[in-house]
Amino acid sequence: MHSLILFLVSFSIIIPFITGLVRRHRIGNGYQPFFILIVLAVITEAVDGYLIKVKHHTNAIPNNLYALSESLLILWQFHVWGLLRTRKMAFYGLVLLFALVWVIEDLFFGHITEFPPYFMFFYSFLTVLFSVNKINFMITHDNRNLLRRPDFLICIGFIIFFIYKILYEWAYQASLFGQSNITSNIIISFGYINGLTNIIFAIAFLLIPARQKFTLE
Repeated sequence: MHSLILFLVSFSIIIPFITGLVRRHRIGNGYQPFFILIVLAVITEAVDGYLIKVKHHTNAIPNNLYALSESLLILWQFHVWGLLRTRKMAFYGLVLLFALVWVIEDLFFGHITEFPPYFMFFYSFLTVLFSVNKINFMITHDNRNLLRRPDFLICIGFIIFFIYKILYEWAYQASLFGQSNITSNIIISFGYINGLTNIIFAIAFLLIPARQKFTLE
């Protein structure tokens, strides 16, 4: 019963997905990578649920493929928001670095059918770093109420989720050598953290302003 509750909480990704669909006319290019990420997350959750609950099979491969897609979409979203916008080669170099780390760990070392930690640590840490940098920029350059800015809320969601994801990956890897109360609680609580961030993402979609219509008079 508890595992079912955790699964349903994790599938709360459907909340920002539906919110994004309803508000899709407002998303525009500014939040398109993030919306694609949400759509991909819904598909991945459905595949994971089918493999685990129906086929009783590991979800390692779709999980690892999603991790690569997630990292690149997040990188794209921050690029849309200004990350390395004037330094295209540096941005493409960062994209290549993300892909290279994933290929080395998952394909070269053959861990795609497992749950390897290093790429997860790598892009989770950088996502937190990008989010903090974006928030610092907003604080110093914008006097508006940040809690009503969708990009601010998305960054807050990223920080909460990916800091906990780093803890989760550590706890999961540690549990392979024997579980403790600490690692078990961290692993179990991950679904609830996921649910919290999904609610934050849904609110962010609701706060996306309408696109301005330009007219010639």
